[in-house]
Amino acid sequence: MIRVMKFAVVCLAVVGLVGVALPVYAQGAAEQKAISVSGEIVSVDLVKSEVAVKQLKDVVTSTYTNTTFSVVPETKMTKGDATLKLSDLKAGDKVTVKYTTDILGKQKVESIAVEIKEVAPVK
Repeated sequence: MIRVMKFAVVCLAVVGLVGVALPVYAQGAAEQKAISVSGEIVSVDLVKSEVAVKQLKDVVTSTYTNTTFSVVPETKMTKGDATLKLSDLKAGDKVTVKYTTDILGKQKVESIAVEIKEVAPVK
């Protein structure tokens, strides 16, 4: 009888620990930090829903790298207060891309913000 009670207590302790650990693990997975990348759009592929962005890789050697981002329907694309579609993005646009990476390394683009070009005042 004492063995059964000890076994029951151990089982309850394990269930209690798992019950506490799972929500903590899930919360950590849900709170992924967004990574922000700024650069210039090199190309927009409307068929694949992809945007290639050229970003500065090394300041000292002035080398650049291209990163391709897959745009999903949930991706928020803006220029100032205006909401954009993928077809509105053009090569040469200066953008900031915010994305997260899941546990398998797959990127999820959350937003693409197009920089508004400032026009110099006419004298």
